[in-house]
Amino acid sequence: MRITIGVAGVLVVAGVVAAIALTGMGGAGSDDAVQTTATATPPSTSGPLPGATPASGSEVPAPPATPLSAMPPASAGAAEPLVSAPLPASGSQDGGLVEGFPAEIAGPAAESTVRSSSIATQDTVMQTALSALSSASQDDVRAEYRTRWAAAGLREQQTADGTMTFAGAYESLSLTFGSSGTGTLYTVFGVFRTQ
Repeated sequence: MRITIGVAGVLVVAGVVAAIALTGMGGAGSDDAVQTTATATPPSTSGPLPGATPASGSEVPAPPATPLSAMPPASAGAAEPLVSAPLPASGSQDGGLVEGFPAEIAGPAAESTVRSSSIATQDTVMQTALSALSSASQDDVRAEYRTRWAAAGLREQQTADGTMTFAGAYESLSLTFGSSGTGTLYTVFGVFRTQ
């Protein structure tokens, strides 16, 4: 923290010195004052400057035709929510599933040991997390969740980072993998709505 404050202080002082040098405020009668002219004209360049000639890559790309969202709006289909009110209390547990965890949809894959699980609820929304270690391969774990989530009526979503994500009208689930020297470490994140 002290290093961060020190670096910020040095940058502020350097900025003040640069501003003084650029504005010619070196003091009255200073022979080193910077002379400026009022007729300065920027050179004609290409790029994102006003009046510049457009160049490939200099424009902001148009937004996609359909916005990407990990959680579609509640009106995205006629499906019923996978969880119902009342939602369980928020909590966590190491080495097992916390009480009220939606094990049927977000519980551990076969051949897995639960490292931790948690639930966070507020009003009509529940967030879940499961961390587990499996003796099965990443492909086998991925295939089990893909089958489970598709059977629940969820649709697979495309991601750029390799995370497997499925979404429905009221829920979104994702599967990620971590490093482990003793098996396949994975995490399942879920967001569920009751309405």
